[in-house]
Amino acid sequence: MLFTYLNDTESIDEMQAREIMTRSVISIREDARVEEAARLLARNRISGLPVVNADGSLVGLITEHDLIAKQGRTVADLMSRGVISVSADTDLDQVQHLLTNQRIRRVPVVEHGKVVGILSRSDLVRQIAMRWVCDVCGEIVRSLDPPSKCPLCGAEESAFAHDVVQPGM
Repeated sequence: MLFTYLNDTESIDEMQAREIMTRSVISIREDARVEEAARLLARNRISGLPVVNADGSLVGLITEHDLIAKQGRTVADLMSRGVISVSADTDLDQVQHLLTNQRIRRVPVVEHGKVVGILSRSDLVRQIAMRWVCDVCGEIVRSLDPPSKCPLCGAEESAFAHDVVQPGM
């Protein structure tokens, strides 16, 4: 089980994209056939893919919507260009703002033009579900399940309360 411990001065609004982004990004080349994009989306149960060029630089994004609403033979024919992206140092409250105000479902995380991660709405929802606070000492632990023991004071699992803090709050 994966636990992430926060110190007592860190809160979710101070967290950065790198802390919760999906690092094993599935991407596709712009010259790939549309059928390959559809296979990747279906096989991996995802709804969008970053599109990269031969150098591995981000050039677009292709989604389920693009595949069913547009016509073309290659990913480049269908992809959305001018993709909104963030850096690994972007604060989560800024990511939340982008996802909600731009009405997008995912945002690639880019360093030096290369995709190093991706953040989706589900990543932010998962973050909300992962915050546990020890009622004894106030230690914050992020995990889907409450920890069996507090790493700071040793309190048992029953001492942990689920603490819901919206990203950006």
